[in-house]
Amino acid sequence: MNNNKPVVAGPRHRNRLTMSLYSLPLKKSAITLNLPPTLYVAGAPVEGELELDYQLLLEDEIDRIVVGLEGTIHTKNRMGAQVESFKIGTNDFLRTSSTLWVRGRSTPPEGDRILRIPFSIPIPADSPPSFGFESYMNVAYVRYAVEIIGMRTGTFAVDRTIKVPILVVAPDPLGSALRTELKLGWPGDWGRVKAENRIRKMPWGDYSTVKMELLVPHLDTFPLFTEVPYSIIITTISAPTKRKGAAQPTKDIFPPVPRSASEIDFELRRHVDLQTPYFPSNPEEYVTDIISKAHAPVPPVDVEITDYVWLPEEGKEDRGCWMQEATFHSSLVLRYTPTFLTEEIKIKYTMHLKVEFPGMGNVLRIEFPINIGSGIESPIPIDEQALSPTSGSIDVPATYWDPSKWTDQ
Repeated sequence: MNNNKPVVAGPRHRNRLTMSLYSLPLKKSAITLNLPPTLYVAGAPVEGELELDYQLLLEDEIDRIVVGLEGTIHTKNRMGAQVESFKIGTNDFLRTSSTLWVRGRSTPPEGDRILRIPFSIPIPADSPPSFGFESYMNVAYVRYAVEIIGMRTGTFAVDRTIKVPILVVAPDPLGSALRTELKLGWPGDWGRVKAENRIRKMPWGDYSTVKMELLVPHLDTFPLFTEVPYSIIITTISAPTKRKGAAQPTKDIFPPVPRSASEIDFELRRHVDLQTPYFPSNPEEYVTDIISKAHAPVPPVDVEITDYVWLPEEGKEDRGCWMQEATFHSSLVLRYTPTFLTEEIKIKYTMHLKVEFPGMGNVLRIEFPINIGSGIESPIPIDEQALSPTSGSIDVPATYWDPSKWTDQ
């Protein structure tokens, strides 16, 4: 079977995803695939419809139309840092197809040249989620696509092919329940992660103390497309000093608390564990800023800064330390491939929180691993007109949507 280059489906088509197969002599649509933009769930079907122009099918000598669903795990690992040879692994874990139309067996209703044929293809319940990762040393993908093949007769005939990538995630009943609770206002326990350090502005003198605490809902899994609230509390305690009078300090005391969200580095990173030709590889990938640096944070970050509080030493009212606290409240929304594990690929996520203070090496860090789940139990529509993280689409590289480049990676 000789297939021509497949038609490419982009990730953002308005209303419904429509791919056309052209009759070469007339350059008119012979077959149209209607596939609503959807985030599919393993264990549920992919449902769509073919619109067949019967007259053009006959003129283009198409004898049979087959619909298929494919899923592939693809890895490509460089054999060494300075070499151009690769070890490529391909696991075609899903290949299913069925015949939708055969010449002579079904025709359009009288007076109409369009034949409409619905189809439904089940996705196996144990299928991994859609995923893409690209770096200089490693490439890893979990890809899904619906493929329509119009089979033609003749010695030199070329089959007509449509290949449309789709997104798939695993069902997540626990995350679905948590999603509902989060939307109503989190009623449960909160997880607390703390960090503390003693710092000084110069290499001499007394030490000050800085503390940081990250508060997030205590969740077994963080569901997609849902606002998850968090708070960051930063406390500074100055080195011992003398106090004159009862007034507040007239200027910032070292170490100063952050006064803007832009002074906080809060990001999500992903570890991609791959079996490579040279050794097991676990590259770390920056995913996104939870608090954006490029523009005003979305969602916005509320900041509360307390007045200085005097902490006197025991028995000495005029000697002690100044304490101040800054609290940052906001929420995060995840739209990334859920945590998963296969023989070829394992991914996990970690929140990285960092605050720097004046002076060399004066840094507070928190690393907090999280498990991401889909948060859904059945397919949901993707709102292609909405660019927000709650649009229902997970983030994958642009090449995921271009099947013509799949064999090049």
